[in-house]
Amino acid sequence: MSGVGARRHPAARFARRAAHIAIAGLLLFALAWAAAAWFFSTLVAQPAWRRPDPVAHAQAVEALRQSSFGAAFEVRTDDGLTLRGLHLPARPGNDRFVVMLHGYGGNLREYETQHAFWHELGFDVFLYDQRGSGASDGAFLSAGLHEAPDLGAVIAAARRRMPDGAREGVYGRSGGGATAVMYAGQGGAADFLVVDSAFDSFPEQLLDRLQVEHGYLPTPLHRPMLATTLWLVQWRFGIDLARAEPRRHVAGIRSPVLFVTSTADDYVRPAMTAALHDAATAPKRLRVFPLGGHGAALQAQPEAYREEVRRFLHDLAVVQ
Repeated sequence: MSGVGARRHPAARFARRAAHIAIAGLLLFALAWAAAAWFFSTLVAQPAWRRPDPVAHAQAVEALRQSSFGAAFEVRTDDGLTLRGLHLPARPGNDRFVVMLHGYGGNLREYETQHAFWHELGFDVFLYDQRGSGASDGAFLSAGLHEAPDLGAVIAAARRRMPDGAREGVYGRSGGGATAVMYAGQGGAADFLVVDSAFDSFPEQLLDRLQVEHGYLPTPLHRPMLATTLWLVQWRFGIDLARAEPRRHVAGIRSPVLFVTSTADDYVRPAMTAALHDAATAPKRLRVFPLGGHGAALQAQPEAYREEVRRFLHDLAVVQ
């Protein structure tokens, strides 16, 4: 019997070593998985350290204010944050204005030159840094969950600066367009919306970016990594990004809306913006431009873009 036991001893040691190696491998995989999900959750939430240099940003915003004869303004959000922006008038006593929303993780300087597009149409322009962006308060973004009510506060402040009865609109690009949809779809008032290159689901947009930008992950792991990332965002920051889906709210929009995208947009797929258009029940239009990358249709074909917006507003009797 002792001879048999001795013969089995090397096999038992091998089995134990194999088990230890398997456990170590699983622990390393779990550690790597957690580290990757932590990185993605930080990247998604856009922490404050990703903002532009505050001095350079302040100088650029002040230069824009002076060159446009504008005025700075501040708005307090429902949860106590201060949003900072600019009112850039088109002409004294104007009777129409538009609030412009920058993209996810951007700031109002995205429109340093493009606000002139709306001035040419006769609109005063209100630009502001959304929460967690630029010079505004807030450490993190929420893909429209908190930004939508913030937009309501900004529009209310803009109304106080404009004559009674002024016509009002919202222009949002990319994540700003998604916020505009979520605002209007939950009862937010506006005379019109222009939604450019907006995603219909933030989780699905994240999944697409995982597949494109982090293709080293095997395809079967994409959705589990997305689920882990979303869970970490909620645990770390209290933001349930699974609810950040403009498609849930688009049918509630009552304002006329122009949806814009381009066939060359490979960041937010044109099908996402088209899906928002298809689900909308308000008066709507969809224009798919042939040129321009993500949110760049205006730069690629400014005359055609301006004419599309002008016709949309003319049919609403907002412009002549």
